[in-house]
Amino acid sequence: MSKRIGWLLASLSLAILIAGCWHTASTGSPSASNGYRQTASNPIMENGVAVHLSGYPIVSDPITLKTVVVTSLKGDYNQSKFFQALEKKSGIHLDIRQISVDNQDKLNLMFASKQYPDLMLRSDISPHQMAMAQSAGDIVAFSDMLEFAPNWMKALQKDPSAQKAMTAEDGKIYSLGLIQQDNVYLGIRDQWLINKKWLDQLGLKVPETTEQFVYALAQFKANAGIGDIPQDVIPYYFRWDQYVGGPLDLYGGSFGILVPDENYVTVENGKVRFQAMNPAIRQPLAYLHRLYDEGLIPPEAFTDDWGAYYAKLMAEPELVGSIEAYSNPNPDVYVPMFPPKAPGVSKPLYRRQTVFVRNNQFTIFKNNKYPIATARLADLLADPDWTVQEMYGLFGEGTKKNDDGTYDILPQSGNAGDVPNVDAISAMTPELAARLRYLPGSNNDNRSRAVAMYEPIVAPIEMFFPNYINYSLDDRDKLTQLQLNIKAYVRQTFIHWVVEGGIEQEWDSYVARLKSLHADEMIAIMQKGLDEYNKT
Repeated sequence: MSKRIGWLLASLSLAILIAGCWHTASTGSPSASNGYRQTASNPIMENGVAVHLSGYPIVSDPITLKTVVVTSLKGDYNQSKFFQALEKKSGIHLDIRQISVDNQDKLNLMFASKQYPDLMLRSDISPHQMAMAQSAGDIVAFSDMLEFAPNWMKALQKDPSAQKAMTAEDGKIYSLGLIQQDNVYLGIRDQWLINKKWLDQLGLKVPETTEQFVYALAQFKANAGIGDIPQDVIPYYFRWDQYVGGPLDLYGGSFGILVPDENYVTVENGKVRFQAMNPAIRQPLAYLHRLYDEGLIPPEAFTDDWGAYYAKLMAEPELVGSIEAYSNPNPDVYVPMFPPKAPGVSKPLYRRQTVFVRNNQFTIFKNNKYPIATARLADLLADPDWTVQEMYGLFGEGTKKNDDGTYDILPQSGNAGDVPNVDAISAMTPELAARLRYLPGSNNDNRSRAVAMYEPIVAPIEMFFPNYINYSLDDRDKLTQLQLNIKAYVRQTFIHWVVEGGIEQEWDSYVARLKSLHADEMIAIMQKGLDEYNKT
């Protein structure tokens, strides 16, 4: 039996399971299973605790779940108003341990040692590591718990693409993903911001070409310490190769060479293209070398972690002349700009967000004593009211629910640490997103206008390599190793060219080295996965 047929049969089984669970949950008659028993009334006894199948609180007696989350938050989620409200509603306390997005080693150690918590929210773990944990039986398949999560059954029934994104190769859903289908979120990745206050001080317009951009940055540097421009000015700042806050929109937006992320992979007419081997990428790299050579890019752009980037982005008074960011930190100072156009480029290709489902955002591990209660907690987070509050703030603080079923997103929405946003799960379906109203002054109102501004130059979704491809374990192992070596070499070489130059003289030897690292085999594995994905 072919892999495709096997996947289809497994997916069909899951669809039947969802339909069957929908009937079971609706009739209130869940079947008994190991670890819990059904009582004569609504609750199920799970390791001595009564778990209610409807209504709240979820449990008769408070329980605690050891929880891990990968996050960029510098505060403490244990003090979060959202999680406190969630505990009050559910009766479930999450004892949260945070792992920084910059500390991949700690995450790798947890999976290697199998020292798992009861529950993991955002994980950022590699697909290979997650697949290994699944095959080892370390994770409770959430598809076995769907009868206790009717909100998730509804969401998956209505959105087969989300179900497909969360489904593993064996046809099961192990971890739930965060569904985010709001175009204000998906429409673009970052805004390319420039310091309008400094431009006005210098009598300059927002740059429209790469030459004008160089001139504006040079003027920022030349006028350091004068007026609003600080002595320690950073004309142009980014985090090298990073999906968030990286210089990637310069490749596609300015030079027409789409680079969605640090993998440098796009799709053209159904074929995988590795842009790091595209000869045309020499031009933007040479341009970046020019900026660096003129002192317009700081050396720390290649080494800063998220905390350093965020500090520069939010600095008051401002330190940076131009930067990319999801949200505009100060619309009175920064304005979004179109990518400056390079000579001869007729079609800019700006990045969009393609992760309409962030996978592995709610993972129940086998040592969890209360998987049913945990599944009901997941279901609560998919409730429309809680989804809105999780993303934008509690009612009365960051959000307001209106009598007509719409939700106002207030200017003070999303206070740092108050809501998990993308660090947990929620079900922001297109129907729910259509009921959001971003009030003037909110970050999302500003972003919605930026999304509309960039829309004409955003690259088609078909050009982005899908995030939800299932590979065989052998192909996944091979691809992981190939990408590890190839990405390290590309990163090292590109930084060398930006800092020291030499791209024209060294290009041929660079390509030869990539071939010796089996870049062609990497592309072939990805093409195979893409072809299988497109068939299903």
